[in-house]
Amino acid sequence: MEGLEELRRTLLSIDRAIVDLVAARLGIARSIGRVKHSTGLPVHDPKREIIVANLLAEEARKRGVPVELVRTLYFELARYSKCMQLRCPQGLRILFYGYGSMAETLARLATSAGCWTAITGRDIDKARKLAEALGAKALEEEEALDWADIVVYAIPSHALVDVIKAHRRVYRESMLIADISSVKRPVVQHVVESLGSQGPEYASLHPLFGPLECPYGETIAVIPVRLELWKARLEELLAGLGLRIVYIDPDTHDKVMAINQVLHHLIHELYDIARRALVDELDVDEQLVKAMTTYSLKRTLAVQQRLQQLSRVVEEIRKLNPYTTNALRALRKALDTLDK
Repeated sequence: MEGLEELRRTLLSIDRAIVDLVAARLGIARSIGRVKHSTGLPVHDPKREIIVANLLAEEARKRGVPVELVRTLYFELARYSKCMQLRCPQGLRILFYGYGSMAETLARLATSAGCWTAITGRDIDKARKLAEALGAKALEEEEALDWADIVVYAIPSHALVDVIKAHRRVYRESMLIADISSVKRPVVQHVVESLGSQGPEYASLHPLFGPLECPYGETIAVIPVRLELWKARLEELLAGLGLRIVYIDPDTHDKVMAINQVLHHLIHELYDIARRALVDELDVDEQLVKAMTTYSLKRTLAVQQRLQQLSRVVEEIRKLNPYTTNALRALRKALDTLDK
């Protein structure tokens, strides 16, 4: 009988072979993307995905392999494969002002799709570090603004207006200015005042996803504040990056986000506060509580941990959204309803 270490070596060889197969699959996906791009075919072929998923599921059943595991692996591989097939539809020069996690996510997406991408910010060393990691280039602020067709401000909302005011003098009318703030009504109002009635067009964007390595198929909200010459080009660009567009006005955006973001964040924080209070009140061993965590609670706690990592953004959203008080009021009413 084989010894444990020998079995482990065999298992590691299989795992390495899996990595090799994943690399090969992504390489083929990249080649398929070039063919699709040259022939005008779309990246996503949902009918084929379903056919292949069903074939693999049947193969899994024959081999006694868990079907759900095979389907999960296939669809995850398919998603990453689509990220290998993205193409920048135009020769656009996209500048990201900022070097945080969302700037990194969007810049990586644009760079991998073949857009001309640059990073800048007040700390040029941070910009260089991110640019080197992504295969983009880093530019000093003024040079970057002169170079760019699109400027995407990926910085906290409280800093956005002052930066735009400082840059306003070097903007060109042919440019598109964009931000990715999570709150829109107050931000858009201040940016419009800073830009004035003349000058470049402006769209406020909200990627409805956090930092992801492959955000293919995710949604991005677009507030077309002043978007005429750039509307079709922006649509083509975002579609080329694999993102789904939802157009919305600033006030409706903030109402929806009060439901989908603020209330969601509050519920998770409320659970954490109430959990700790209940542990103390019932005098239960904290380690026992952790040891008996249910499967669904583990998923909830994983979301909580992610929100804690984004605590600065969560707090900014809560403070700036005009409808946070409405969310709090709805939460209190819901607790009263449960109490009855």
